[in-house]
Amino acid sequence: MRLKLVLKIVEGTVVPCNYMYELSSCLYKVLNEGNPVFTAWLHDKGYCKEKKAFKLFTFSNFYFPCFRIEGDRIFVLADTAQLIVSFYPIEAIDAFVMGLFKNRQLEVGDRKSTQNMHFEELLLIQSKTVRVRFEVFNLERQAEPEFTSRMFFKTLSPMFIEEQLPETRKAIHLSPGNPKFAELLHLNLLDKYRVFYGQEPDPSWPLTRLHLLSEPKPKTIVLKVGTPEETRMKGYTFRFELEGQPELLRLGYEGGFGRLNSQGFGCVEVLKQ
Repeated sequence: MRLKLVLKIVEGTVVPCNYMYELSSCLYKVLNEGNPVFTAWLHDKGYCKEKKAFKLFTFSNFYFPCFRIEGDRIFVLADTAQLIVSFYPIEAIDAFVMGLFKNRQLEVGDRKSTQNMHFEELLLIQSKTVRVRFEVFNLERQAEPEFTSRMFFKTLSPMFIEEQLPETRKAIHLSPGNPKFAELLHLNLLDKYRVFYGQEPDPSWPLTRLHLLSEPKPKTIVLKVGTPEETRMKGYTFRFELEGQPELLRLGYEGGFGRLNSQGFGCVEVLKQ
């Protein structure tokens, strides 16, 4: 299930470049008002199996029609913005939709800049019929893309994959050009399948094969800026082709490809060929 939010800026013109953690917190807040029990579970645990846990939702970068960047600030030169929020289908998904309604305000910023926005328009892009009621402008229901064994995608937010080095216990942030990237992307999808469905993937499923369609552009995102937990994550934006099991491609499309999806990494759109 996928939501496209058209936002109207009502106050302020500046947001930090590293807004993903703050935006994630805003989305959790919206969720919490719709269903506090579900939100607490999603935030604290998510889908778990052994030591692995996944939230299975993601969101895009903001799309501003016109802007300029100065240092670590984005100066918005328009009065609207767009945002994609995507969930892998779950029973409680309507709780999130119910939490999004017209004229709702959210705040995105840090100690230097704060931006207030409210939902002007909500377009519902769903993977199956979900019946919800809330007051919005121009509610549109669209069918999910057809998932096949060969699909083309474009990242809407950086995709993040890391390799853990057992001998040093350090992690390397991989580029999509690294052969390990595709291998770990496939293993990540299998792990997500296991935790969601509670069963092993079919052993006959093919490997997920990655083919780059553009030169990956690195983008370093700083999470929890200005705190002792400040962390730098290097992701990549690019166009790509995937060959693999349709169920896994759907899982990645709706729940996010790679790691840190609930922090806004790995959101993609399907490219028409």
